[in-house]
Amino acid sequence: MFTVAAWQESIDPAGVFSALNAVPDQHLTVAGDNIQVPTLNRIIAAAAGVETTAAQQARITAPSRRVLALQRVAPTQGNAAASSVPADPHRVMDLRRSPLQLVTGEQVNFELNSNPAAAAIQWGVVWFADGPTEPLEGPIFTIRADATTVLVANTWTNGAFIFSENLPRGRYQVVGFRAQSTGLVAARLVFVGAGASGWRPGSLGTNNDRHLEHMMFRNGQLGVWGEFEDIEPPTVDYLSVSADAAEVLYLDLVQVRAGPA
Repeated sequence: MFTVAAWQESIDPAGVFSALNAVPDQHLTVAGDNIQVPTLNRIIAAAAGVETTAAQQARITAPSRRVLALQRVAPTQGNAAASSVPADPHRVMDLRRSPLQLVTGEQVNFELNSNPAAAAIQWGVVWFADGPTEPLEGPIFTIRADATTVLVANTWTNGAFIFSENLPRGRYQVVGFRAQSTGLVAARLVFVGAGASGWRPGSLGTNNDRHLEHMMFRNGQLGVWGEFEDIEPPTVDYLSVSADAAEVLYLDLVQVRAGPA
């Protein structure tokens, strides 16, 4: 079980560590720079998009981390004199086997140190989980979907999608996810019936058909993300640096029941 949280802001840290604005979120408690650590209080992955004109750094800060050291995120990724998007291939700090322990209810920040000539969109993304994740093996298949959601920079934008072909009646587990659009930073799934406070598992974004994602996001490497009936697919939250309006999605699925409920 895991969920995705993010910080994103157009900022010039001017060569000192600066906290990014937390992206407003329906399913997590957010205030300014702070995201309140949920009951899923272990970080299994982190990624940072940092402007690259000068030496760049990224770190996760929380009261409990000051006991040892503030958690550094490396490698980073980004662009010079432009909004940062995920690198190709992805640069993700993989902590799946040794998650970073935080304290439920404490406030966590994502801080960057960069020095662009002018403010540019930069970001941090973390994956909260309840513990180490186990890969899933099974009869996995992949289906494509398309969407035309108009995205808004620095916020999660939700939208529906249309599968490229109709799924047979039944119930399906999502065991992997790829989302792509020109300025996409991250995307996450919102399952029907989960409610506003339900967990929202997701992946780092890709920006074109050739963009190579981290292997953890595909084919069961993060276990089961959630389940849906063929007639009630999830929707998608997108986080972008630009006002994209054409998204391509790939969902890795396992059918767990054939036929209607």
